[in-house]
Amino acid sequence: MAKSERAEQLVSLLSSIEVGAAGDAAAARALARIEPVEAAHTLKVLVAEAKTSPKVGQALASLSRALMLASDADLPYTHRGRIYDAAAEFQMVEVAALFSKEPPIVAIEPDAARDQDPTLQHLTLGHKKMLARQANPDRIARLAIEGDARVIRELLLNPMMTEATVVRIVARRPAKAETLLEVWRSPRWSARAGVRKALAMNPYTPPEVALKVLPHLLAGDLRAIAGDQALHPSVRQLAGKLATRRKSK
Repeated sequence: MAKSERAEQLVSLLSSIEVGAAGDAAAARALARIEPVEAAHTLKVLVAEAKTSPKVGQALASLSRALMLASDADLPYTHRGRIYDAAAEFQMVEVAALFSKEPPIVAIEPDAARDQDPTLQHLTLGHKKMLARQANPDRIARLAIEGDARVIRELLLNPMMTEATVVRIVARRPAKAETLLEVWRSPRWSARAGVRKALAMNPYTPPEVALKVLPHLLAGDLRAIAGDQALHPSVRQLAGKLATRRKSK
């Protein structure tokens, strides 16, 4: 089957399923049925076209999540490894990047003191999570500053949460990798352009997330990321490659 035809099939399937648990499982099972070399070439097509079509972008988002979050039953780890090997063999750096496990270029020390709001210090974790689900905008900002990933998970479900607040959470430095991962895992927020840009531009974001976000960014953002020396080298390099390819089309 031609790689473009396979890509079209995946887009047709995955663009009809919302990004999230159902999309992750469907993407994982679909990818598991494709021979590794063909899967690598198909992913390359989707990476190249992710910004040209919302449907392609949605399909790539689900596939990227599946590579990281799917169970071994839906997408065997051995199959993932063979797709990566094929991408490396054929020098498809943009596909190999989807499998990255590199640590962020900077990280918060485990014993570092939290910048915690004094009005929240006496509250238990359970109380904070309950407040996060119901908080008004002022309390949302206070809870977000704390940066506990378990509280952030509840905040992201709060109907009063706004994209501007999520962007502030993601752009905050220093930031916990676990907090940034929670935002990326959120189907509601991870598809927002501003959130994706903030994730890619934060040096505390794990490369395994930032590299998956890059194909969805505008060329101008890619160029800015490529020139930002504070970011991980692999993120800067891929951003530069994607920006150059966009320009040459």
